[in-house]
Amino acid sequence: MQTHMHIIGVLVLAGILVLGTVRPINLGALSLVAAFIVGTVGFGSTVPEILEPFPANLFVMLVGITYLFSVARASGTVDWMVEGAVRLTGNRAHVIPWVLFVLGLIICSIGAFSPAVAAMLAPIAMSFAVKYRLDPLLSSIVIGLGCIAGSFSPIAPLGLIVNSVGERSGIEVNPTVLYLGVLAMTTLVAVGTAVVLRLAHRSNASDDGDLSGEERFPVVGNSRPSGPGAMAAPTEVHRPGVENHVTLAGFVVLAIGGLVIGWDIGFLALTIAVVLTLVFPGSSKNAMSEISWGVILLICGVLTYVGLLEENGTVEWAGAKVATAGAPMITALLILVVAAVASAAASTTGLLGMIVPLAVPFLATGHVSVVGFLIALAISSSLVDLSPFSTGGAIYLANAPERWRPSLYRGLLKFTGAMVIVGPLVSWLLLVVPNWM
Repeated sequence: MQTHMHIIGVLVLAGILVLGTVRPINLGALSLVAAFIVGTVGFGSTVPEILEPFPANLFVMLVGITYLFSVARASGTVDWMVEGAVRLTGNRAHVIPWVLFVLGLIICSIGAFSPAVAAMLAPIAMSFAVKYRLDPLLSSIVIGLGCIAGSFSPIAPLGLIVNSVGERSGIEVNPTVLYLGVLAMTTLVAVGTAVVLRLAHRSNASDDGDLSGEERFPVVGNSRPSGPGAMAAPTEVHRPGVENHVTLAGFVVLAIGGLVIGWDIGFLALTIAVVLTLVFPGSSKNAMSEISWGVILLICGVLTYVGLLEENGTVEWAGAKVATAGAPMITALLILVVAAVASAAASTTGLLGMIVPLAVPFLATGHVSVVGFLIALAISSSLVDLSPFSTGGAIYLANAPERWRPSLYRGLLKFTGAMVIVGPLVSWLLLVVPNWM
């Protein structure tokens, strides 16, 4: 009977992922409903027992950090940072995508959700692409990869998920090594993509006579991005005030207090956000409504259901099946491939919350490096987030001029298809096979 419940629990978990992909419903809400039904009917748990795995600490972290970022965005501090970085490029147009890569990295590293950062940087990138005849595909990919790298910092949402789930599951995760490992891999992919696209442009130019690679994305007159939410490159300089400097100081306090001194990051971020709201109520009054409550519900709901399965031995049972499935290295590669394919069609956030606990018994065997595998898993599941069917890819398409969209759509689709293969295989070869971490 117990084995049957383990099988049912895993099948329900897979069903949640499928339903959340084919229907516009929050995975977290589905997971909470599944936890209630499976818990009460299948495992005979009470409601308090079902809610016991609810990740309260992670909830406070996500609310605190995203609340602080919302306050910073409402006060214009984030815009000030973006404007300052863009001004540093001067007239060096080829540097702009890489400056936006660094901006995406920094802003996501301090706790912003990557779709929110993409929505902020995509209009700027497309405006500069029009003005300086830059390749919008390269700009989109580079910005997206910067956001992915930042999302695995010790205080960023995806980094918090991997680190918290790993800690709760009893495996040792080094948050700093995870962050730097993902950063190194995404930078490698960004540089490699830039080289491939440049070679492709030269090939197109030689095949078509004097047709330049950039003319695949034609610019007519002084055309500007026409997509929803598109805007021109910023021309007005934001003059920083006391509020901007105080907000920036708040992020410095968060970094030092949370990462150096060891204070609880969630409560520290929440405290800083509340203080800023009390001191500067005018600009912060709507910040609470801008917190990504849907994403927080997704994360906490999925982890509650997975926690229920852990409490009843289902995760250990499923993980043991995976751990004994065959050669450890081949098993690791298969997990990475499954993660890449599933993430291309579903939420990376929810997927990581599901796969990391299931991989714990496999990692506990000691046949593969825990940190190396987790970095590879992070890379495999996130490089596909630039799919035109995902939120990130859709944002870049929406902000591109109408005449660019077909080429940009095909380019993002090809990149995603390549990353489904390249992400798992390269990260497996570099991080898992050597077993050096």
